Amino acid sequence: MSISEKSTFAGRELTLTWLEADVVPQNLKVSQVSGYCLDNDNKVLIVKNDHGWGLPGGHPEEGESTEQSLRREISEEANVTISSFKLLGYVEVNDPQNESIEGRAYAQLRFICRLAEINEFSAEFETSERAFVSIAELPNYITWMATSATGRAQYESFFKAA
Repeated sequence: MSISEKSTFAGRELTLTWLEADVVPQNLKVSQVSGYCLDNDNKVLIVKNDHGWGLPGGHPEEGESTEQSLRREISEEANVTISSFKLLGYVEVNDPQNESIEGRAYAQLRFICRLAEINEFSAEFETSERAFVSIAELPNYITWMATSATGRAQYESFFKAA
């Protein structure tokens, strides 16, 4: 599945494209990794920060592999570990006016993950809450899954894969 839409971020016009894929083109810089993390009851892990509810994830650090970034970010934000993961797809962002480190075209990777350990959670500087919700409830918490064409497509890809 592939779907595109226009969007605005920080006053810049972007084109977002959701692509189901098991590999990312080597010419795209990875700017973000996030996981649709499932527990043993098939509930999805979500985290809350200043922007509201979202999937755990974040930006790769210099020299990190995609797997290292994914594992670190999910652990930092939710105090869980993952046992397995698979690339679900990615959002290709075309941002012609972007002057920051990401560049003008980059990928935001989405993984489907299985959780190995769920440790005690305490609010940290980045994440104020952690919850587990049913797959069907997910768009009620993460609004871009209901309001954005690429967000809906991404959710549908996850729904099929889960």
